[in-house]
Amino acid sequence: MKVNQILRVRKKMISRAKLRGKKLDEDCKRCYTSSHEYGLDDDRVFCYGLVDYSTDELIEKCKNCKAYVFNATPLE
Repeated sequence: MKVNQILRVRKKMISRAKLRGKKLDEDCKRCYTSSHEYGLDDDRVFCYGLVDYSTDELIEKCKNCKAYVFNATPLE
């Protein structure tokens, strides 16, 4: 396979909404995202969550979210 052919082969990324199991909330759309957490074969997109600036703590809905980057599990 030529290099050009390899570059054209791209996997479709798995969205944060799919990882959550429901649509993204409006505030979720503002989060910074990350992909390929466990190497180039990992085609999932995660987010870094939202912080409550009055307490500097992660907001409650992000702590248990499956799209939160620190809740990511390795690929099987």
